[in-house]
Parts: sequence; structure tokens; C-alpha cells
Amino acid sequence: MTKEEYNKKIKRYEFLGALKFQNIVFKIEKAKFFVIKKLFPNYIRFYDKLCDYQKKKLLKKTKTEEQKIKIIENAKFAKMAMRKELREEKNRNYHIDNNRPTEIKKYLLWNKQVHKNGLIKDGVCIALLIGGVIFQIPGSKVLLIAELLSAGINFECINIQNYNLCRLERIEPVLKKKEERIIKKQIEDYGEVSEVIYKTIEKNNDIPTIDDIINNIKTKEQLEQLRNLLVSKQEERNKAKEIVKGGGR
Repeated sequence: MTKEEYNKKIKRYEFLGALKFQNIVFKIEKAKFFVIKKLFPNYIRFYDKLCDYQKKKLLKKTKTEEQKIKIIENAKFAKMAMRKELREEKNRNYHIDNNRPTEIKKYLLWNKQVHKNGLIKDGVCIALLIGGVIFQIPGSKVLLIAELLSAGINFECINIQNYNLCRLERIEPVLKKKEERIIKKQIEDYGEVSEVIYKTIEKNNDIPTIDDIINNIKTKEQLEQLRNLLVSKQEERNKAKEIVKGGGR
């Protein structure tokens, strides 16, 4: 697809309300994290238990060792991703990770599919409720209005994801090169400690603590790289907070 074709699609999605609805989504996102942090201080513990429950449920149905490893890894990744979301107050399917800019594509596609399934469900319910209204079944009108609203929200969410996918794919080659440069530099700066972190995560059934990682460090260079990595990440977080305070996104 050419740049002009992408631009035409982007304008179409904007005409259908992508930008306006996305601004609403960002406001809801801000409120969501505010409520979680104020009213649900044990949210991470709850989320971890939910991940563990789903993991155990899937493991019971799994027969191969390869699938078991994947299920355990997915659970650990979900826990780490949620911690990042809560720390940065950003949903992973609406914000690009500057260090992994192309990673968002899988979240966009996943979220789009969730809302497509929701829209299909809404369509079935709307058809049944129209029948209910025709036959004057009590409550049908109220439920029909609710389903129409749900369908509208799912449609706009799909529209947003199409909009963001187009914008991403239009500059994807540039983002890939940027990502490669970042990964190369990270390997140069943190290569040894990155391997330690990866192996620590791999051998643990749950996400490791900083103490678990330190216990697996063998050299002064690895320790220095870990210190530099932690400082770098803290600087990124501070910078992100300043951007949010300034009203930027």
C-alpha cells in the first residue's frame, strides 16, 4: 500500500470519529488509573491471582511440554505488562513503547479482534431484541438501546484501531530501523545483565524480584550494567511524568 493510500484510509477513519473517540478513550484511561490507584491499592495482587487462576486452568488442559512453557511465559509477561501499565498509566494497546515501537501492532490487532467479537455479539442481540420489541416483551426496548450503544462503542473502538494500524504501518519501516538501533545499543550497554535477567525470568515460575536478579549476578560488570539500566529506566519514567504534567502525550 502506498503512502497516499494510507493517508486516504486515515482520513476516512478520522471522518468516522477516530480522533474524537480516541480523546474520550484517553480521558477514560486517565480516570481508570486514578480510580485503581486510589480505591484498589491491592489491584496488582488481584491481577496476579487472576493470571495464576487462568494459568492453572489452561495447564490442566495442556498435554505438551511446549504448550505448558508458553502458558507459563504468557502469564509472567501479562503480570509484567500490567505493572508497566499501572506505573506509566497507559494502556498497552493505545500507546507506543519508545524502546519497542513496533510491539504495539500485536496489541492493536488483539484489541481490534476483541471488539469485532463484541460487535458480532451485539448484532445477534440486537436482532433478537428487535423481535422482542415487535412482540412487546417487557424490557426489550431498554436492552435494545443498551445493545445499540454497545455496538456503537465497539464500532468506534475498531475504527480507532484501524486508524492507529494505518498510522503505524505507514511508518513501520522507519520504526523497525529505529527499534534495531535501540536493541543494538541496549545489547552494547546491558548485554550481560540482560542475559542474566532473561535467564532469571525463564527459570522462575513467577516474575522475579530485583533480589532474584542480583543473586544471579556473577561479575562487577553485570552489577554495573544493572545499576545503569535501573538509572536509565528511572530517568525514562521521570521524563514521561514531566510530559504528562505538561499536557503532552
